[in-house]
Amino acid sequence: MKTKWLISVKDSAMDSVAKELKEIGVKDVETLDSIGVIVIVPGNHKIADIKKIDGVLSVEEERDISI
Repeated sequence: MKTKWLISVKDSAMDSVAKELKEIGVKDVETLDSIGVIVIVPGNHKIADIKKIDGVLSVEEERDISI
């Protein structure tokens, strides 16, 4: 299973961040507008590069949680 990243985005920047991700070559971009998160499969990208995009608040690897 491929690792996914969760990207928290400013409310007003969802569309522009999604567009920028596609422009830098991220192929699998899923926007969760209601919670302000974009989920991606990063490929060869680095977290630091994603954090540089205007409107990105944070980037984290998706984790499994058991209760």
